[in-house]
Formats: sequence, C-alpha cells, structure tokens
Amino acid sequence: MISEFTFADGSGPPAGIYKATFVGVSKTHHEEYGPGARFDFRIVGGEHDGRIASRTCKPQPTAQNATGKLMQGLLGTAAKPGEKVNLATCIGKTYTVVVALAKNGTSTRVESCIPA
Repeated sequence: MISEFTFADGSGPPAGIYKATFVGVSKTHHEEYGPGARFDFRIVGGEHDGRIASRTCKPQPTAQNATGKLMQGLLGTAAKPGEKVNLATCIGKTYTVVVALAKNGTSTRVESCIPA
C-alpha cells in the first residue's frame, strides 16, 4: 500500500515571462469543447529550462481569438482575412512568451508570444 506522496507542480512552468522556442501546433480533441489546436513552446534557460508551456484553443483563427493572437505573435505581424498562414517557418525560433494562470486556477497557459 502507498501512503506517502510528494506533490509536483504541473508539467508547465509557473506564471511568468520566459524565452522559449516554438515547438509546433498539434491537433487535439476534447469531449466537451471539440477540436482544438495546441501551441507548444519549450522554455529556454533558467530554472524551468526544457519545460513545455502550451495553449489549446479553437482550430479556426480570427483576429479576436487566442488562436489568431498566438499566430500573429509567432509571425510578428497582423494577418489579413482570407490569408493562408504556414507556421512551419516559426518552428525552432525563439519567442518571449507570457504564461499566466488558467481560468481553472490550477494550471498555466501561454497567453501571448512575440519574436524575441
């Protein structure tokens, strides 16, 4: 029987501002919210070096939603309606990411990114 445990924090870094490399976007599916897009960033340097900070949001970007804001941050420019965007050129580049406490109050998520 196990009676002793050590609590670890979540897999993501705590709230803060970090330098991170963009790892990529993967498709996700949540039973309640449906399809999503997960943006992953690997923290570079400091106490949380190597940890993944992420954000899962809707797969359809708009200028107002988190998906569109993250994509525009990765590109370093505003996208135009109807414009096709390829984020492959962003993979491996370094960004400044803002990680904040999520609405659930227990995990963190990437709120924004800009080219470093």
